Amino acid sequence: MDNTPYDDVFRTLLTDCTELMIPVVNEIFHTKYTGKETICLLQNEHFIKMPDGSEQERITDSSFEIISEETAPIAQGQKKRYHIECQSSVDGTMTVRIFEYSTQIAITTAESDVSKTVFTMPASGILYLRCNDSTPDSHEIVVNTPGGTVSYKIPIVKIKDYSLDDMLSKKLFFLIPFYFFNYSLEKMEKDHALIEDMKNTYLKLWDQLESLVQQGKISEFEKSAIKAMCDKVAQSLTNKYDNVKEGVDSVMGGEILDYEAKRIRNESRNESNIEAVYNMLVANVDESVVQRMYPEQFEAGKKRFVSSKHVNV
Repeated sequence: MDNTPYDDVFRTLLTDCTELMIPVVNEIFHTKYTGKETICLLQNEHFIKMPDGSEQERITDSSFEIISEETAPIAQGQKKRYHIECQSSVDGTMTVRIFEYSTQIAITTAESDVSKTVFTMPASGILYLRCNDSTPDSHEIVVNTPGGTVSYKIPIVKIKDYSLDDMLSKKLFFLIPFYFFNYSLEKMEKDHALIEDMKNTYLKLWDQLESLVQQGKISEFEKSAIKAMCDKVAQSLTNKYDNVKEGVDSVMGGEILDYEAKRIRNESRNESNIEAVYNMLVANVDESVVQRMYPEQFEAGKKRFVSSKHVNV
């Protein structure tokens, strides 16, 4: 199945602004993570064996584990694995694909002894960008096994159920780029007043995001990522609506380029700091001092140092 621009937006945000996913997990699964947890992104490519013996690659939108500060040092077995799919519209194959992805994840994480194999399914959920009144709040998966019937539900979050104020108040910043799906572009294309309303909505949103940066609730980079992904979603949706696209360009134009420049700059800074850690360790600077100066890059720099065979492990 081909990727859509919306799949790319989802995966870009998950990769570049991983912590923003925690409130989304709380919303979908009714968990109570505080935001201090660690998210570990996991492999999202799996190969499915077909009836003719060939293999086909399947790529999930997200596969990750959340480990709380309390459990991280002493209870690795309590970490929770999640799998969330971003779906632009409702179709009849979604539940099958969720089960297909989930079983592949369960297979790759199976634990066996001489008499038993345990398959652990991830907690799966769906984000629907478009849906209708008949779309349920969950999908149920029922598996008939020789030992009995097993069933579980896949919770659903629908973008249409959220205003921008909802997203901001619930800290669902990850969902903001998809809010544009709530507009009726056919109506907007014919009504200049609706285009102006849309522009004012996003100008106000930019101010609100800047305020969140000033309050320390999101970073400058996260703000840039959200704005850039808003631009990417809106540009993709307005390809056939010239008047709306002109309005989008006036409030979002250049956000993607600005974001890419900041991402390149951040990557450059990160690499520079890793090299600084490496050089300080080579110079026999105390590890605790180096870690205090470069907490985020310390492990990567130390790994580079160890692999260079300056120390025996």
